[in-house]
Amino acid sequence: MSNEPVEPEDGEEVENEESLDPKIAHHSTYIDETKRILQTYVECGSYEELERRVVEGNILNKNTDEYRTNILREVTRRHIPDKEEYTETPLMQVITSEVRSDVIDWCLYYEFAQDPFIRLVTTDFLYPEFERGTLSVQAVDIVEFIESIQENYADLRDRSESTINEAATKYLTALRNFGLLEGTQRKEFAVTYIPDETIAYVVYRLFQKDVNSASEIIEHDDWKLFLMNESEVQRRIRDISPQYVNYEKRGSTQRLVRKHDSMEDLIDAF
Repeated sequence: MSNEPVEPEDGEEVENEESLDPKIAHHSTYIDETKRILQTYVECGSYEELERRVVEGNILNKNTDEYRTNILREVTRRHIPDKEEYTETPLMQVITSEVRSDVIDWCLYYEFAQDPFIRLVTTDFLYPEFERGTLSVQAVDIVEFIESIQENYADLRDRSESTINEAATKYLTALRNFGLLEGTQRKEFAVTYIPDETIAYVVYRLFQKDVNSASEIIEHDDWKLFLMNESEVQRRIRDISPQYVNYEKRGSTQRLVRKHDSMEDLIDAF
């Protein structure tokens, strides 16, 4: 599904109904806190107990109840699908497994970047800039992009200039924190290597989203979140075959089959 703005016809204003609230860019990425909270959630198997440990037990070692509550609320909004019923996600399984920290961090980034605002800015602005050879980006570049699509999204249309500026700055900081960018005022594209395990994680997550054919997976926009083009995706999927998948390409025909029946089995194999 394309995220490109829809052009109105005959003067009629067309609104994209997808939620594009930039609030996720107004908070810290909370990388360490997220890992600690999700690990604790899996340990206790109860949101109520998790809340008690975070707020009252202060497992995050933060100064005030309000700050602890705000962090928990933000991590919950991003990564805990149901407060009433315990639900263990693939990300939680990765975080509680004995895998390298870089694998966990890139899987966490992938899930973080599923937020519609982060996803749209990355796939529709940052990735094209990277592909055309741009060396660095600044907040003003993000602001200009947001303003260019602002009328197409109700969540953005009435946002103030200061809100858009803050969202742009926090977006760039978030991607720097995850390692996709580097630098202070002017953010440069970092030299990154996405671990094989994270490549496999994304492939299996796409299968979970009913993206089933080899070509659909290789061409999927999710790879743009890692600034990867189709040829690089194809090469990396070949790298994880046959350990995590079976991938074959003969002429124009491609075949991609999972080696494991579930995400849990895959993560156990890391």
